[in-house]
Amino acid sequence: MSNIDNNMARKRVVVAPPPSDPNLFTSIHSITLYEYQEVEWLWLEFPDGNRVVIDYKITCISNS
Repeated sequence: MSNIDNNMARKRVVVAPPPSDPNLFTSIHSITLYEYQEVEWLWLEFPDGNRVVIDYKITCISNS
């Protein structure tokens, strides 16, 4: 089995950060990533200063 195949077999669950106000609704609770991936959370900021995750961007970790 190649190194890439071996890494693809390893997954982890990453929990999304909670909203700044617990009364805000969030539709993203967690995502599953392969070992070689990272997530960047994308936030919606309200005029009152509260924030909630509304999306995410998955990137690959460089081996160099």
